[in-house]
Amino acid sequence: MSTYYKDTIKDALFPKKKGVITKRNKYLVPVEPESMSATEIKKLRDKLSLSVSVFASVMNVSPKTVEAWEAGTNEIGGSALRLLDMIKKNPDIILECGALDDKTALR
Repeated sequence: MSTYYKDTIKDALFPKKKGVITKRNKYLVPVEPESMSATEIKKLRDKLSLSVSVFASVMNVSPKTVEAWEAGTNEIGGSALRLLDMIKKNPDIILECGALDDKTALR
């Protein structure tokens, strides 16, 4: 684990200023993820070419939850929204972090 990462976590747990993560005279302020509509969630899933069940597994939720997000029945929030925001900005993260295993090279 890198020193920068360890120091960032330490600063997050014991901030010098309330609500602000500090690191070597830098002030890092957490940015709230943008909310996503049902249509945006479905478009993201389609862009990733994932079925509802595989997308649900990546998000660690049930397929019914994904269906509810896409239907607009349930609003996405919290850590699921943060994760979707990260996936939207960097789709490769789901392969890089091991949430999906790319078996296409084995065919």
